[in-house]
Amino acid sequence: MIAEREISDLLKACKRLPQSNVIEEEAHVFQNPVLILMSTVLSLNRRWYLHALPARLRFEQGPYVEENLKTLIRFQSFIRSVLGTNYDYLALSQALWKTKEKDKARQLALLVDYFVDWHRKYSAETDELSAAQKWAKVTPKESFLGRIKGLGPRAYEQLLWYLEGRQAVKLDRHVVNFVNRVLDREVPEEDATAAIREVAHRMGISARRLDSRIWDYMQSGGSACGA
Repeated sequence: MIAEREISDLLKACKRLPQSNVIEEEAHVFQNPVLILMSTVLSLNRRWYLHALPARLRFEQGPYVEENLKTLIRFQSFIRSVLGTNYDYLALSQALWKTKEKDKARQLALLVDYFVDWHRKYSAETDELSAAQKWAKVTPKESFLGRIKGLGPRAYEQLLWYLEGRQAVKLDRHVVNFVNRVLDREVPEEDATAAIREVAHRMGISARRLDSRIWDYMQSGGSACGA
C-alpha cells in the first residue's frame, strides 16, 4: 500500500515531467485494430523509437497501403498467404517489417487469430474496433495470459493502453523504475497502478496520459524527477 506522503512525493515528481506527444503521435493507431495489435507485439522488450516504431512505419508505408491491410480479416488472410503450409515466420517477418524476428511474427499472427476469433464469437454484430474495445472491457488479465506464448501481462497492459482509454496504465520497466526511484523502494505493481491513477486524478489528466509522460521521459534517458 502507498502512503499519502508517498502519493505527495510522486505527485511532485510527476508535475515536473515535461509534456509528451506520445498519445498524439499514436492517435491514428487508436482507430485501427491491425496497428494496435502490431504495436503491442513490436513494443515488447524493445526500444520504441529505435526499433519498434521504425519497423511499424515500414509496414505502414509498405504492405499496409499496398495490400490494403486495414482490417483484421484482410490482415489475417495476408498473414496466412505469406506463412503458407510451412508456417514460415521468417518470411512473414521479412514481409511485414524487413527483419528476421520470427518470434514476433509468430506472436502477431496468433494474436490476430485470437482477436478475429473473439470478434466472431462474442461481438459479431459490431465492427472490429468496437469488438476489440469490448474485449478490453470484459476480459480480465487472467483470461488472456497463457493464450499465446510470449504475450504476458505487459502485452495485455499494452492492449488496454490502446483500447481501454483514460484509465489504462502500462507498467513497463520505465514506468516501474520511475515509481520505484521516486519512492525509493520497490512498489508492487497493483499499488503502482493505483498510485499513478490517483496522481493523474489530482493533476486533472488521464492515467494514460500521465503514464505516457513518465514512459517518454524515462525512455529518453531521464532520471526520476525529484527523486
